[in-house]
Amino acid sequence: MKKLYLFSALIVLGFAFSSCNSLKLLVDNDYSYETDFTKYKTYNFLNCEIDTSFVCTEIQDAIRRQMRARGYKVTEKEPGLLVSYSIIRDRVDYKGYFQPALDRWVNHFDEDDTYKTQNFHFGGGMILVSLLDAESSRLIWRGYASGVFNKKVNKPINYYRSVVRNIFDQYPLFAAGEKPRKINEL
Repeated sequence: MKKLYLFSALIVLGFAFSSCNSLKLLVDNDYSYETDFTKYKTYNFLNCEIDTSFVCTEIQDAIRRQMRARGYKVTEKEPGLLVSYSIIRDRVDYKGYFQPALDRWVNHFDEDDTYKTQNFHFGGGMILVSLLDAESSRLIWRGYASGVFNKKVNKPINYYRSVVRNIFDQYPLFAAGEKPRKINEL
């Protein structure tokens, strides 16, 4: 009986430690009320300026996968969107906005909507993914995940792909002329 109790205690401690080490991300997005999101079909990347490591390459590949799943085509000639991303490893103070879900706003926008700001204080670093209108260079959407670089020794395989997918879950729109399909299976 004593051995069973000790075994049960070890299992409970194992779950406790694994939950302490599990990475908790805050994922959200902000967007421009002035944008007609239904007109974009193509995109290209701006350079990753902060980090030129494997992380930068993995994040760009994950973004490319998410854009392709939404029907966007990468092009160097006159893209509709420019994609930028930042990797911030330190603590971040960030101003975001309370906004309706993007797909709800695109389909039922209210011209009287105003931006309501909210301030965040993020620890553990963050990844920001920004979509800019290529013609005007104006920021139209930004998704972000914080807590990405919390101290955790072993990140699971495809960790950054999963983080980027969580960010893009906040961008439920598809390229102009594309029909919505399941993208959660990527």
